Amino acid sequence: MLEFRKIEIEDAELFNSFIKLNTERSCENTFINLFMWRDCYNNMIAVENDTLFIKSGSGDRQSFALPIGGDIKSGVEKIKEYSGEKPVFWLQDCDRFEEFKEIYANEYTLEEIRKNFDYIYLTENLATLKGKKYHSKRNHINSFSKKYEWRYETVTSQNIDAVKLCAEKWYAEKQDKMDSHMICERKGLYVILDNFEKLNIKAGAIFVGDEVVAFTMGSHINDEIYNIHTEKALEEYAEAYSVINREFAKNELSDYKYINREDDMGLEGLRKAKLSYYPDIILKKYIAR
Repeated sequence: MLEFRKIEIEDAELFNSFIKLNTERSCENTFINLFMWRDCYNNMIAVENDTLFIKSGSGDRQSFALPIGGDIKSGVEKIKEYSGEKPVFWLQDCDRFEEFKEIYANEYTLEEIRKNFDYIYLTENLATLKGKKYHSKRNHINSFSKKYEWRYETVTSQNIDAVKLCAEKWYAEKQDKMDSHMICERKGLYVILDNFEKLNIKAGAIFVGDEVVAFTMGSHINDEIYNIHTEKALEEYAEAYSVINREFAKNELSDYKYINREDDMGLEGLRKAKLSYYPDIILKKYIAR
């Protein structure tokens, strides 16, 4: 019987050992994502027979990722044994998904979850913003540059405290909108910032003077694609979103073909913003019941 446990920061190396040869593109295929949201979604893991199992939720609201490593069918059967019924799976377009559909076509129905679709961009497009379609983005950057003398810095142990201060200010500005989701995000972000070097993540910041006014950070999905976990800019410096987006892609991610900027959570404004950067791929996600 599978034994699930809460994800801990020490599990990063274990998790990455399973996905190091991964060719999938979903933001769920990163340790940082699962760890950052572990309290919000009760993310847990189990390892058995060289297979990694991931579970979210609890009780009658629990769901599972497809097992990573080993044979999919035997892994799914172990999940069935654990749940005592036909479990719910959350899935993404990929080879394992096609294998699951072939095996369980008569047993499961699939439902597209549009709010969970990932937006994936060509790194070159975000790093250069060339062409008419990115005219408004270049305008935002030009406007910001006229107002402020700014600089981009790679985040290191030398400037991480300035980034933490920016995060504190950002959440203070959103105090009236603070809900359980944002509280979970804040808790996870602070833990990640406190363990920045241990987790081997990349981050970048926009400085105006000695103050960080915007920052972003992400982690490796595979050798082809990098995932952006968070991006923040203080209200007074809202145009810095366009700046940090471009500068991070240009300065840190040239070795990657794609950048995954995750989903839009079903928020109309966020969906519009993500579409305005013209994704190369919109990665579909599903619930299988």
